[in-house]
Amino acid sequence: MVIKIVLAEDHALVREGTRQILEQETDLNVVGEASRGDEAVRLVGELQPDVVLMDMRLPGINGIEATRQILAQAPGTRVVIVSAHEDEDYVREALAAGVAGYILKTAPARELIEGVRAAAAGSLVLSPSLSSRLAQARTQPARASDRLSPRELAILREISGGRPNKEIAKDLGISTRTVEGHLHNIFEKLRVSSRTEAVVYAAHHGIISMEGPGSA
Repeated sequence: MVIKIVLAEDHALVREGTRQILEQETDLNVVGEASRGDEAVRLVGELQPDVVLMDMRLPGINGIEATRQILAQAPGTRVVIVSAHEDEDYVREALAAGVAGYILKTAPARELIEGVRAAAAGSLVLSPSLSSRLAQARTQPARASDRLSPRELAILREISGGRPNKEIAKDLGISTRTVEGHLHNIFEKLRVSSRTEAVVYAAHHGIISMEGPGSA
């Protein structure tokens, strides 16, 4: 399976370098490039890529707003932020917007390549230094799992694979609304605000295990 990618980056040299890195791999294909956030949104609507590599700071609309618009129109597309910013506030804002990952521009080429593959497969992708810092920033005790019910733990494991609420509900024999209620409880207990943050926290505190290159 060839993974279709759109690059959203306002520096032409960075876009060209990223394209060359990715297209050395036979399973990665850059189908479009955008230098503006609004252009990225338009291209996703036209090209329906599997993965968008998105810079945080773009003309038109920024990477966070572009991500929100992309996921609203193409929920199956996975957006990975590729940014020079390591600030936790940037990362948390991106995770809350629903990104599938956050990779630093200082990362080696292999990390980017494997990150694209992992994101396309439904995994969460974070540069190792970022995932460690996010986990350390939490003040919640590591045994938060003690306060999660067996059903909540099951749902947490399901969302770690990127599965939508409707599929989780079908597999567990419950309604989508019930899944949403359990997710709300999980967020409250772990003190997070999104599915992605819940997975990051749970993986780094041993509540769930995740495997795969670049995954949390």
